[in-house]
Amino acid sequence: MAGPEPQTQTQSDAAAHLGELSRRLGNSYAMLRSIIRRSAESATSVESFAWHLEGRLDVIGRIMLAAMRGPDVSFDLCRLIETELSDQHAGGGGDTWSLNGPPVTMNSAGAEVLGLLFYELVTNSIEHGILGAEDVGELQVTWRVEQGADGELLHLDWIERGAPATSAREGFGSMVLEGMLRYQLDAEATREFGPEGVRISLSVPMRSLVQDDAGPALA
Repeated sequence: MAGPEPQTQTQSDAAAHLGELSRRLGNSYAMLRSIIRRSAESATSVESFAWHLEGRLDVIGRIMLAAMRGPDVSFDLCRLIETELSDQHAGGGGDTWSLNGPPVTMNSAGAEVLGLLFYELVTNSIEHGILGAEDVGELQVTWRVEQGADGELLHLDWIERGAPATSAREGFGSMVLEGMLRYQLDAEATREFGPEGVRISLSVPMRSLVQDDAGPALA
């Protein structure tokens, strides 16, 4: 009796793609569970829960759909930020904000965490900061990649100028900034609030944005 025919290269590639897709979907599912639970814990009303949850799920959904196109799909940092600013009509367009930095690409796991963070930062700024003010101040987002002791680091600064800033209550955004970034991307983040505005700074190892396996989702 003849044995099974060996797989062709095309079949091997397809099997590898399905395996990678399965892994990514599993990671995204864990992320979705965490988002739903944490959104419920931080919501102040049913309406707030529904509105914010929809926005957060939209972020993950966009990235999941893009990741399904193939195993080599990558995500552009500048585009992630632009998407959140444009989708939420922040500041009436690009007159209120500016983005500056070199091209930086990342895998889907990194894009989910950073995309979620940018959604929270834009939402918070519209509700409490510069992006919700009338003709006041500006948002500047800058980033650079530098060599660190353990490899390349992405340094990103989110700076809102032109209006006093006060520390908001600890909510979902704080969990992303202090929890997901640290546990999934091995990143560090700082926040500064003052009379001129707010500054949020991130340092993310580039290896966390390009490696095959991300850290576990924060439960």
